[in-house]
Amino acid sequence: MQDFPVWEPPMGGTEQQHLFGMLDRLRTTFRYKADGLDIRQLATKLPSSQLSLGGLLQHLALVEDEKFTYFIAGQRPEVLLELTADGREQFVVDLDEDPEVLYQRYDHAVAKSRKIQQSIIEEGTLDADSGLEFEGKHASIRRIICDLIEEYGRHAGHADLLREAVDGRVGEDAPWDYLPAWYRE
Repeated sequence: MQDFPVWEPPMGGTEQQHLFGMLDRLRTTFRYKADGLDIRQLATKLPSSQLSLGGLLQHLALVEDEKFTYFIAGQRPEVLLELTADGREQFVVDLDEDPEVLYQRYDHAVAKSRKIQQSIIEEGTLDADSGLEFEGKHASIRRIICDLIEEYGRHAGHADLLREAVDGRVGEDAPWDYLPAWYRE
């Protein structure tokens, strides 16, 4: 039997291993669906939607930054501030932008989140309060991770449809030998 890819959840393990394994598989699947496109392809939309793969790259970079950097680590959310500083809409792709900027922004946000994720694993803090507060109650880090898994699940489905419309690429997961930048650092 072949070894599973590093981004595949374990066949058996703890809740924490499964949560982060599911998140990493969704991140990898999404990144594979968006990979290797030029700026026009990244801006491609379906007639029924304003979503594009480039817009999703920007949005998920912002969400990673908001959830991990701001709500969990309590640090300055750089991607969020960068994209909102000049009034940019996170889902709108600038056709004059280098596509590598979109990819690097996303890859950097995930790499940073995964470092914070590693701290959560080492410290066992899934049940700790996050910085997200609603009506005087703080959401746990576990809740933030589950929300992010839900967010990726929704957008991985969008990415399936968008990528198929761009060049016909289909498939449930990334190929086993696909390794996003954040695993190579």
